[in-house]
Amino acid sequence: MNLLFHSVRWRLQLWHALILLGVITALCMLAYRLAVEDRRERIDRELEAFERAFMRSFWEVQSRKNKEDKIPSTGELRQRFRSLENAQDFPLEMRDLFDPEAKDSTYLAFWDGNGQTLFRSANAPASLGCPKLSSSDGDRKVGTRGIYRELIQGGPRGFRSMVGRDISSDRMALARLGWQITGSGALFWLLGLLGGWWLAGRAIQPIEAISQTASRIAGGKLSERIDIAGTDNELTRLSQVLNETFDRLAAGIERQRDFTADASHELRTPLTVILSETSRGLKRERTAEEYQEVISNCSHAATRMRSLVESLLLLARQDDSPELRREVVDLSSVASDSIQLLQPLADQHGIRVIADLESARCSADPNALSIVAGNLISNAISHQPDGGEVRIRVFSEERQVVLEVADHGPGISAEHLPRLFDRFYRIDPARGSASGHSGLGLAIVRAIVENHQGGVAVESAPGEGATFRVSLPGMA
Repeated sequence: MNLLFHSVRWRLQLWHALILLGVITALCMLAYRLAVEDRRERIDRELEAFERAFMRSFWEVQSRKNKEDKIPSTGELRQRFRSLENAQDFPLEMRDLFDPEAKDSTYLAFWDGNGQTLFRSANAPASLGCPKLSSSDGDRKVGTRGIYRELIQGGPRGFRSMVGRDISSDRMALARLGWQITGSGALFWLLGLLGGWWLAGRAIQPIEAISQTASRIAGGKLSERIDIAGTDNELTRLSQVLNETFDRLAAGIERQRDFTADASHELRTPLTVILSETSRGLKRERTAEEYQEVISNCSHAATRMRSLVESLLLLARQDDSPELRREVVDLSSVASDSIQLLQPLADQHGIRVIADLESARCSADPNALSIVAGNLISNAISHQPDGGEVRIRVFSEERQVVLEVADHGPGISAEHLPRLFDRFYRIDPARGSASGHSGLGLAIVRAIVENHQGGVAVESAPGEGATFRVSLPGMA
């Protein structure tokens, strides 16, 4: 049972059933109530019309019997009512008044001001007595007494009349009508439930498609997407958002796979060197110089591996959105320190370093900015022929502080620029670990700069060198 109420379709169906039941019940009750009121008003109109027709017939009979054209006295009127015995004097529809067996027909009675019975039809019920009219009733009162509906009216000289009839047959007809309305309501309710079940299924069909697609993606089918062709509703917009999320998720997983594969490949190379060198050294007795060469090779590979692991750890710390140790930093001082640190490398390759440093303060982690400046300057020195030139500028521009590093190297083709800051991406795969470059330097630069809410860009063309520009929020 709990599983049923955990289903959206069953919950919709339950609410639909309750609301539909309430609406149909209200409509059925209203229809029955209107039918009862209509039947009651119709009976009242029939009783009133019957009494008027009887009085017209009564006066016509009296006119035929009494030729005098004057208003009868109370005594004469009392005598005339009491003399009503011949049913043949009245129309056919009133002759049941004189038949004691016609209990289902309309009955009639008159009383004088003293409560004395003037006329009582033969089919009147035995329980019929002289009615009373209260001041609130006025001259007319309509009511139900048991199985009888009766109309009581007062007249001049205290005369009162009552006309009524048995309404048992009307009540039975209304009861049948009530059952018919109830049955029709139940039938409409069942049809409504079937329609609601079908509509609920149609409504949640896209949700089931989304759920199934998400399950297939969770199962490893990262290329699956929700089909939104030919639809335009709220669920379509939700599906678009989910598809975009799935795209980013798939791209992230793909990058993670590439990163893992590249890291494994980069670590395998120095490990292979260490294993091969130790195996070579253990094959036979060697001279001290040969052992020194083997140990030197192993040391070089281990150093390379340590550098790679440190770069990976640094990149991982940047990915974790670290809490930066921010302080006021002059970017020109950071660049100057990096130039001083790398000047021996530049001298080794005969490269001239030209610095144009203006004071540019920002709030940043000085150690992280030193890594950024060091990586960019080191790359500029390493990726150009000996005897070249590196220009380094620090300046402020539109509330930004900028570090610009330009070289006169071979430049970078346009197809490499979009992926230049990807991890382990190398323009020339041949210049891999053997050259001491891991392919992580620019990725680390971008991660650090983005963690400082800054940006990094590159401009380059083949044969025209490259210019890297780092922009960070400045201080007023």
